[in-house]
Amino acid sequence: MPADALEIVSALAIILVASLIGGRLAASVRIPRVTGYLLAGLVIGPSFAHLFGLPQLVSHFALGELRIISDIALSLILMNIGAQLRTENLRRWKERIFIFSLSESLVTAVLVGMAVFLVNEFIVGQAVTGLSLTQTSLLFGVFTGTIGIATAPAATLMVIREYEAEGPVTSEVLTLVSLNNLISVFFFSIAAQLLVSANGNLYSIIYTLFAPIILGGFFGLVISLWAQRMEQPSEHKILLLGGVTTVAVISRSMGLEPLLSCLALGMILADSSPRWHRLLKSLNEVDYPLYVIFFVLAGANLHIETLSHIGLLGITYVAARTVGKLAGAKLGARLGRFGQREQTWAGMTLLAQAGMALGLAATLAKLWPEGGRLVETIILGSVVIFELVGPLAVRCGLVKAGEVPLLSLLRKRAPQSGMEGLHSVANHFRNNLGLPAGRKLQDPGDILARHVMRHNVETINHGTPFQELLRVIAHSRYDRFPVVDDNQNFVGMINYTEIRNMLFDQSLADLLVARDLATTGQSIPPDTPLRDALKTFQKKRNISYFPVIDPKEPQKLLGILSQNDVLAAFRRLSIDE
Repeated sequence: MPADALEIVSALAIILVASLIGGRLAASVRIPRVTGYLLAGLVIGPSFAHLFGLPQLVSHFALGELRIISDIALSLILMNIGAQLRTENLRRWKERIFIFSLSESLVTAVLVGMAVFLVNEFIVGQAVTGLSLTQTSLLFGVFTGTIGIATAPAATLMVIREYEAEGPVTSEVLTLVSLNNLISVFFFSIAAQLLVSANGNLYSIIYTLFAPIILGGFFGLVISLWAQRMEQPSEHKILLLGGVTTVAVISRSMGLEPLLSCLALGMILADSSPRWHRLLKSLNEVDYPLYVIFFVLAGANLHIETLSHIGLLGITYVAARTVGKLAGAKLGARLGRFGQREQTWAGMTLLAQAGMALGLAATLAKLWPEGGRLVETIILGSVVIFELVGPLAVRCGLVKAGEVPLLSLLRKRAPQSGMEGLHSVANHFRNNLGLPAGRKLQDPGDILARHVMRHNVETINHGTPFQELLRVIAHSRYDRFPVVDDNQNFVGMINYTEIRNMLFDQSLADLLVARDLATTGQSIPPDTPLRDALKTFQKKRNISYFPVIDPKEPQKLLGILSQNDVLAAFRRLSIDE
């Protein structure tokens, strides 16, 4: 394998492993996995290595070569976001959603633009060759204001997907993200063609704005027609991936903005295809790894050093955009006659900023090298902040709006502990190799409960309040829960059925603690043969496991014996024989 190819494959392997670690660590501290992916990318990226003098795990060359994956992933995300602009959604809110978006965008652009203008005019004093200080400040204000409107679709969509958010605020936020980016690109393109482009004229403005929409819309109709002839989900996946990639490639070859083309593709495809939901469901089965790689690469491409370069203008941009999004969303929701939740929390869900803003800033740097590079530096530095803080803000806004299920906020426990997992893997490996476990029994039923039971028992203290008990249940893999006192003496078992019944009487539930719901019921002695234990399970078909209690020490909980473990013991020993 050539050295260059090996470097790229190695970088991809590092990215995938880092994403797994970063995502797990993020989940363990209950922050969005997107943030974990970004931080993982930041750690393995060249910027972090250079700043702290560490070995470089992923090189600039590998990041450049892997950019194609990021482009495809972002194009898919933009297609998803564009689908939120289908007429079905727009008819739901009619002109209200446009009032919301325009008000929020206008407030953000004005606050950012005015703040940057004033700071540069009266404090920083940065002037570009050939322009006066006031002219430079004005251009800085116009372009940072229009770029400030853009919202990161990727981070917003991924947080919504991770936390299974659903409701009116979630739907409105996705539509607002689409409209924000359209408005940002629209006004930025007009300003760039009129103010800094050497060939700027009405034709170039029309071409820049409407050619991507026509291109994306055309391919949206083509994909819609083609999908009608396909039945297999595998074909749906290939069709969408191929279609989005084709649109992105053609857009770049024509000098168009591919993200705008993909927005139009999603909007027309979702409106025209009777099979849109089937197409999207098929795509959701395979797109997550692409999105994960996208965020790790985004983190690896973050330039930490730009934080020290953005200076007062960068700080002004971050502060003004934050205030603009929060205040603008509150005003827009009020003018659009939306509810109190939208007025209070929608602004937080619009703070994330990344790919679209970076793309516009890079375009400006090419059209206006003297001043555009400074604007690009401001955007690069601010993106480091908004990309890391944005997902947390989206999560907070959706949770406060009441559209995230509480169970989605709780960290899910692994189905097995570390030792249980090691034991299962070792036994499975031994069985597949045909190695004996030791002395074989003539009858698997002769095994005793003590040999199969799990000693690592999850218990609940007898004084646990009912609401805390519900949180324990939310991420438990069991439907019965052993209760112990302060001295770890066994009190009894709580059945899920009893807890479920209490949910319908909140006045009583607020007075209960774990001991009030615990019952002694059926238990199994440790020396019970598995054949007898299996008979007990057959009699109690609605119970998945029993506590193992020594009759000589009835207050001591030895472990738990589950029906699955009993059946697995019979199966394993039958195979061994």
